[in-house]
Amino acid sequence: MTMGYERRRAMEWAGETLRDLVYQREKEKELWGGPVPPKLRELAKRILRHYPEPWQIDMAAQSEEPLNSWISEEPER
Repeated sequence: MTMGYERRRAMEWAGETLRDLVYQREKEKELWGGPVPPKLRELAKRILRHYPEPWQIDMAAQSEEPLNSWISEEPER
């Protein structure tokens, strides 16, 4: 069973990875073994646009409100 702190850390790592894919161009070889493909960089950038910032993850973890106030199902169209 995944514990809450493990899920939180996974979200933090995912955000760090997305930010590295988009912004760490000078470290590409060190981080990824070579240049990041432009399509992957663009996809990571689009995902990051809606990904919670570290402070938002902290606030959600400390909040007494249920997570459904922070994340929800996509509305039906």
